[in-house]
Amino acid sequence: MTSVSSIPSWNPSPSRALSAAANKADAAPSPAPSPSSIVAIGATQVVAYLTPSPKIWESPSRDGVSEQMTKNFSSRTFGGRFGGLGASLLEQIKGGVRNVSQAVQQAPPRMEPNTYSEIGALPPASLHGNGEDRVTLSITTKSGVEVKLSLDSQDDGLAVRMSTSGELSEAEADALGGLADAFQEAIDGMAKGQPKIKLNGLMQFDQDVLASVNLHAEVKVRTEPQSTQTLDFQADSAQRKVSFSGVAGSLDVKVDASKLNTLGSKEQQAKAMSSYMKQIGQAASRGHADAGLMSMFKDAFGALHSNAAAPQGAPGVPEAGKWRLAAEDKAILTGMADFSASVSQTPQFINPMRPVEKDGFSYELSQKTTLGGASEDERSIRQQQQSKLSASYHQTLIPGLPLRLTEAKESQNYTFHQIEDTASSDAQLAYKEGKLVKASLRQAANQSTQVMKYVMGKLESDTTTPTQHSVQRDLLTLLGPYKTGATDQTAEEKAEQRKKDLLALNDDIMLQSYPGQLISLWQADAMPEAQELDGAAGASVGA
Repeated sequence: MTSVSSIPSWNPSPSRALSAAANKADAAPSPAPSPSSIVAIGATQVVAYLTPSPKIWESPSRDGVSEQMTKNFSSRTFGGRFGGLGASLLEQIKGGVRNVSQAVQQAPPRMEPNTYSEIGALPPASLHGNGEDRVTLSITTKSGVEVKLSLDSQDDGLAVRMSTSGELSEAEADALGGLADAFQEAIDGMAKGQPKIKLNGLMQFDQDVLASVNLHAEVKVRTEPQSTQTLDFQADSAQRKVSFSGVAGSLDVKVDASKLNTLGSKEQQAKAMSSYMKQIGQAASRGHADAGLMSMFKDAFGALHSNAAAPQGAPGVPEAGKWRLAAEDKAILTGMADFSASVSQTPQFINPMRPVEKDGFSYELSQKTTLGGASEDERSIRQQQQSKLSASYHQTLIPGLPLRLTEAKESQNYTFHQIEDTASSDAQLAYKEGKLVKASLRQAANQSTQVMKYVMGKLESDTTTPTQHSVQRDLLTLLGPYKTGATDQTAEEKAEQRKKDLLALNDDIMLQSYPGQLISLWQADAMPEAQELDGAAGASVGA
């Protein structure tokens, strides 16, 4: 009779190579191999040893990077494999290291105890660029030196590489090494169960020393079916881009930072950013968007607008061939760099009885500034802000009761919402012979909500509610030479009042997605130059 009894707590650990390949195996000593099973044949027991294979290294060197790889190797997650590794690799530059190439691979276990020469022939270096999970970072200095870093991981291997195309100055090495924690933060963000876009640190790169920063990350989502989440980031002194694609959906944000003379103060930018974040939050709430995806969208939007400042030169001195804008000009601008941003949720079809009903969310937001004219005295300025929301979702008729739609009519008790919204703000100025001859602001907000109500699978109502409002203001009087005011006002008091008037106007030029907000602003202003172009709300009902 033959029986097999297993050892329940056996955990294979690497043994040291005994052949010429020993210098490529783990340096740490290993305990004697444990038996994988005991085979009993009659009255005789035969112990069979499964020889655990060593980890094979591309290079025998044991620096800080190799030590971090040793610590991480037992993990099988993206975050575990790359934990601390990006920072450790980039920090090598501070110590004078310019090129690194290291890889480690676990060979399959062998029943034979002496096959190390065969194992040693495996090429761990082939892991570079071929990982299922991967991260690459490319940084170019102002002097033209390119530094490339790559991290690759797969089930049986881990690899890192850093290469430098030329000599680095001390300032360049410091600037590069200073991004180590920021690089790791970006990696750790992608490693979370719900990915996070953590690019604020990388956006703080020293623009006096470094010309560009580019990041690419791919994470394999080990679910059924398997998928991949990707992140791409590019930034230089003129433009910044972020794109993400994953299970929840995709997003794309682009920022044009080339028009430095249109940028406002940090305070003005912060105010505009708060307003835009409010618009994004309102759209997410109204369209029932995925919270995790919208959090990433906000993080990307905020990060790309950081580290952008207006030129600080002598008053009246042109910047890069462009004229400086007057305080009146900047009053009708947000102070932020131009951008285009979009986010789209992966559609879901949760109603098998009506598969055409899609749960989805799509949102677009943009700002465009146009400077025209042959000279400062003949300049024209226009800034356009726009948003568009398309969303649809199902909602239960009974609050608190989860919606579980099946082909049974008893489950078909719900409302299906379809939303289409647009908003715009258009500010324009024009000068002739140095005098302001045109100043206007037109704002509009339009919303449409269709709600279809089903009870026991039968359509009981179909209601569409459109709401729209638009306002146009002539700002010529307000932005022209300020009025003399009270006779007892000093020049300083007049200037201070002028400053307050311009700040108040700047509060009003921001995009307003809700018609109600636009109406409130128009009523609060109650100025003769404000004209309500149209305002309408209505509903159509059918069944």
